[in-house]
Amino acid sequence: MKKVYLVVLFILALGIVSLGFMDNQQSEKHADVDWTVGCQECHAETTPDIFEDWQASRHGTVNFGCYICHGDGEETFYPKGTDAQCGGCHAGQLDSFDNSKFTSCFDCHNGHTLKFHND
Repeated sequence: MKKVYLVVLFILALGIVSLGFMDNQQSEKHADVDWTVGCQECHAETTPDIFEDWQASRHGTVNFGCYICHGDGEETFYPKGTDAQCGGCHAGQLDSFDNSKFTSCFDCHNGHTLKFHND
């Protein structure tokens, strides 16, 4: 029974992530990129502070790829992640906005470190 719940939760999370990507289809592509080089490899050189913030974050320690929040870059590119994309994995927290003064994940969390503002 526990496996059924996990499978349903996984399918629900994938659906929410997909909706987040579909809501932002008008986004630009990541221009002038050498697609033979991965996001992390390029950004370690071009934006080392941002890369190091992500690498030290919980997402970075489990190698949660850039594409989850920023799109694949070739077809879709989101300069900044959206709440819908966060909700793909953190649906419960997204639902709690209705009972709080916050309207966005980024009201509290830094996009790359994921830490609270005052941490």
